[in-house]
Amino acid sequence: MAGWTKLFSSIVTSSIWCEDDKTFRVWVALLALSDQEGIVEGSVPGLANLCRLTPAEMRAALEKLSSPDPDSRSPEFEGRRIEKIEGGWRLLNYEKYRQKAVAGEGSRAPYYRAYRARKRAEAFKDSEEPTE
Repeated sequence: MAGWTKLFSSIVTSSIWCEDDKTFRVWVALLALSDQEGIVEGSVPGLANLCRLTPAEMRAALEKLSSPDPDSRSPEFEGRRIEKIEGGWRLLNYEKYRQKAVAGEGSRAPYYRAYRARKRAEAFKDSEEPTE
């Protein structure tokens, strides 16, 4: 699965930044592994191996991420970041931040999409012109 996840600079002032290094590492791994709907498939041992943690450390980190965070800036889900689902986990605020990334101020994505479309159209037009 190839993809990308926008990492907002505000992460450095969020409550997740203040968590222990293992929990933070698991959070970043979950962000990186999530699909376009915020779903991460995997097992505790598999993710533990990926994060270079023991299964017990992984379970502890997942428990923290699944628990309410009274210091979270997001009131949704009482500050919980993930929930267990069949086959893995769902990132609870994923859609909120994905929309923020797409529609956020300063997003250059629409500009670059239009630019690439314009360049493709120009290249196509140039290739159809007869040569002398």
